[in-house]
Amino acid sequence: MDIVFGGSFNPPTVAHFRIAKKVMSAYPSAAFYFLPTGQAYWKEGLIEDRHRLSMLELLCRRLGPRSAVSDIEIKDKKYAGTYYSLRKFNNPVFVLGADNLVGIETWINFPAVAAENRFVVIPRAGVDIEAILARDSLKKYRDNFFILDVEEISASASAYRNTKDDKYLLPEVAQYIKENNLYKE
Repeated sequence: MDIVFGGSFNPPTVAHFRIAKKVMSAYPSAAFYFLPTGQAYWKEGLIEDRHRLSMLELLCRRLGPRSAVSDIEIKDKKYAGTYYSLRKFNNPVFVLGADNLVGIETWINFPAVAAENRFVVIPRAGVDIEAILARDSLKKYRDNFFILDVEEISASASAYRNTKDDKYLLPEVAQYIKENNLYKE
């Protein structure tokens, strides 16, 4: 089984690290992969892929040998969606925040992505996960979604980009950002 944690990781935060640690302890025999999205994804303002990959490698050093970074979406010249990315993993379980669950019906290849995969959903303040999973388009896939009981961590990448406060980062990620003069704007 492969646990796949997708996102922009722009930059990877303490929250990403804590979530990874919690998921890895919930699935102790599974491999764990960070799956950063590439530049072909719709999200604007992503720093260079090589920097996001390097910062994620720093998280993996702390997490241990069961963790790794996958560059499959970065290598894709055209974003094909989570559905196709997950097909490249062994019996994948996809980790996503409840804020991303809100729009899952708009994902490329929905409903197949929900029907053919399993998910670990990370609660976020103000998002009623059960109400989303009770929607007509999702309720038949409810058994594919596991809500991980984690204490809320308010350390978003956008909070870091807006404040440049290192409290949102692991020290080695903060150091990498300084050494490479990232997120200056």
